[in-house]
Amino acid sequence: MRSSNLDIRLGVEGTMPASEIPRRTEVVIVGGGCMGASIAFHLARRGVGAVLIEKDHIGAGSTGHSGAIVRQFYESRVGIRLARRSLAFFRRFQGETGVPCDFRRTGFLSGSRSRDLPAFDALLNLLRTEGVRLGRLRPKEAARMEPQLDVSDYEAMVHDPDAGYADPIATAAGFAQAAVRDGAKAIEGEEVREVIVRGGRVAGVRLRGRGVISSERVVLAAGNWTPSIARQAGVRLPVRFVRGDVAILRRPPGSGAPPRIHFDVYGNTYSRPEGEKDVLVGYMDSGPQAALRGPDLRDNALPAATGRDLLSRLARRFPIMARAQPRGGWSGLYDVTPDAYPILDAVGPTGLFVAVGFSGHGFKLCPEVGRLLGEFIASDRKPDELAPLRAHRYREREPVVPESPFPALRGRTLP
Repeated sequence: MRSSNLDIRLGVEGTMPASEIPRRTEVVIVGGGCMGASIAFHLARRGVGAVLIEKDHIGAGSTGHSGAIVRQFYESRVGIRLARRSLAFFRRFQGETGVPCDFRRTGFLSGSRSRDLPAFDALLNLLRTEGVRLGRLRPKEAARMEPQLDVSDYEAMVHDPDAGYADPIATAAGFAQAAVRDGAKAIEGEEVREVIVRGGRVAGVRLRGRGVISSERVVLAAGNWTPSIARQAGVRLPVRFVRGDVAILRRPPGSGAPPRIHFDVYGNTYSRPEGEKDVLVGYMDSGPQAALRGPDLRDNALPAATGRDLLSRLARRFPIMARAQPRGGWSGLYDVTPDAYPILDAVGPTGLFVAVGFSGHGFKLCPEVGRLLGEFIASDRKPDELAPLRAHRYREREPVVPESPFPALRGRTLP
């Protein structure tokens, strides 16, 4: 049986080896990605006893496959507010947790063609009313800012100077380390087999081959595995699994400084720098053909044809990248809801909470979602900010609807 080595990786005093699994706690959090670790951090900060359980190692699942972009460019108020507050936390992450998350402020660019300008300007107005600091640029201004970017088909562009990216595993590990320092327990290498329910109330979790941890509150934040664990407790969640592919490309000589984050809604790609020499690129949307039956990929390797397609798409927007050297990549899974916004709610038996369906947005939202769910779990009072993200909104025919979709006829944005 594996024991936890989180203390070795993070330098955490008091991390529990598997042989010392506690038998009772106030809250059990299932899933040691950035979301589960953030929830543990915010609960521990409130003085709530919490045990964070990860079947592999901290950050091993979807978090480790995240593009890790931190942006505010959302089309709904609920998304903008969660993203704006989360970005503010990322910028002060080390001061809050005592551990760096390697956040790098790069700025964000995206453009609109002439036919989509009304929707584009409506979105910029929405962002400004929500306190996002941004600029509307003419293509020539953007070209001076990003010389390698082809802006010939753009009529206008948006620049958010505060956006950036972070190290996803360092973020999850930092939250976990701070949570342990504040009294939480973090256990790696142990799998939750089921949530125990007695008389309509949560009574704890059963570990695979390791007994029971008793608790009256359980949070499922296990990414793609959350729906199957919830189903065992009688809760069905409207989540499908969608493949997401990412390629890493070495920028050719003469590329200049690392580029800003760029969303190409017409080429269906997002890109960002990866360190000083590389670029990370993925698809903005994944169609229904990418949906999979189960929560696990048999092979996380990036298919060669997909890597070539991503490079080709990126080179249309950054022509110099036609000479980029492929450096690998990976395939992961998004847990996607019907409206591409998460479910953050108490569900089913009393004491069961879920954080699921982030549809590619989980990493960038994890600081604020962790804070809000920590408040909800600790106080049994749901913050007003979580009301639009309730579990029953689909049954009530009240999904999250973008106030300012851009382009107006475009599908959901995943990354």
